Amino acid sequence: MSMGPASGRSVRVGLILGGLLVVGLIGGILAVSSTSQPARDQTGSPIAAPIVQAECDLSGGEPYVGGSAVSMSELGISNGVRVEGAVYPRPDYEGKPWSQWGQGIVLPDGRFISAIGDQLGPDGNSYLFEYDPSTGRLETIGDVLSYVEHEPGTWGYGKIHSQMVPGPCGEVYFSTYWGSYRGLRFEGEYRGDILFRLDPYGRTLAPLGVPVDLQGQASLASSPADGLVFGEAVDPILKAEGVDQGPLFVYDIEKGEVVFLSADTPHVGYRSIAVDSEGRAYYSIGGGQLAVYDPDKNRVETHPESMPGDWLRAVTVPGPDGSVYGVTREPDTFFVLRPDGEIEVLGSPPAYTTSLALSPDGSRFFYMPGAHGVAWKFGGALTMVDTSTGRQEVVVELNQLVEKGLGLTVGGTYNVAVSPDGRTVYMGINASPVGDDSGFGEVALLVIHLP
Repeated sequence: MSMGPASGRSVRVGLILGGLLVVGLIGGILAVSSTSQPARDQTGSPIAAPIVQAECDLSGGEPYVGGSAVSMSELGISNGVRVEGAVYPRPDYEGKPWSQWGQGIVLPDGRFISAIGDQLGPDGNSYLFEYDPSTGRLETIGDVLSYVEHEPGTWGYGKIHSQMVPGPCGEVYFSTYWGSYRGLRFEGEYRGDILFRLDPYGRTLAPLGVPVDLQGQASLASSPADGLVFGEAVDPILKAEGVDQGPLFVYDIEKGEVVFLSADTPHVGYRSIAVDSEGRAYYSIGGGQLAVYDPDKNRVETHPESMPGDWLRAVTVPGPDGSVYGVTREPDTFFVLRPDGEIEVLGSPPAYTTSLALSPDGSRFFYMPGAHGVAWKFGGALTMVDTSTGRQEVVVELNQLVEKGLGLTVGGTYNVAVSPDGRTVYMGINASPVGDDSGFGEVALLVIHLP
């Protein structure tokens, strides 16, 4: 199951305090660093929290191809919250529609990496962006088709649907996804969707191959301490027939290959993988049940506790106490997975919710309801949940500010993250021109400065 060249790294993982391994994604924050690149906050000062140190070889990537950039605009202040925003500087051709489906990632220095796609099938393409808070600019860093072999007219990579996840050496992993599965054909160079490595310090991108032949990757998670990336693969041909089917795969970063594939069934949802503080990966198998992959055992078992909904839609990474927060579908319900495996209900969102961002101290997480085009019906409400009580509070209603400042109606988000200092929320939104209530067609980035 080899996918391409291994990284050649020798990783030294360290610093465990109070049972918490200080590595991974906290509120969308990439809390790892190489020895050559110390993590810093938005002021340029070193981050005080201990981080993983690693000796790494991230060679084999190609430099960012770059592209257009825009500066953030002040959208105003509401409820004491200052909001900036900008429309992603996409190419000037029609998408079907232009959209954002995947979770971005915040680097230790506050930069935010995210993506949008044209949602096309043949010749579909997705574009990657970096927002730098020190400059206030949102810059194109590359596009998928610039880094892969592709024959014009064959199927492309019109979405990045998966979460962007951290590796042990400060690098980021993400996967492409077909823009549309309808009429999909495996021909030319297209053999399924591709796992990528992004080095935000060396500023390179490297395609790592197709993890599961003839399948796409709808979601990713990682255990940087173990050097593993977890993914949910799904068969597009069966999906076109109304059947979601495919395995969990486990990619070993050092070996550069897939080292485990689960059975295709049972497996449902294909939208989120929870990873606990021990590096175990949880995915949905229906009826509220979770399957658990344990790297130490290299096998899948069924978790004894059930979720409050049928399948898992979104999760956070473990907080300082090891708790993981999630939201289910059917019904939409918040829950917490404790380090001992116990699951507790934590209330419900008012509508479909697809992205949760945990604050660095684990005291609260953020979300916006109405993800699929209808967030404007709820005012585009960035909402905070107290993790100890489940109490919810609207931090700021964004729709009015976005309509006035960008001429767009907030459709929803699949992409919420929190800065390393916990003072800023980054949110990518799907949006439509004012007067069009579809909530899709353009994509914007909002930078929300908490009081």
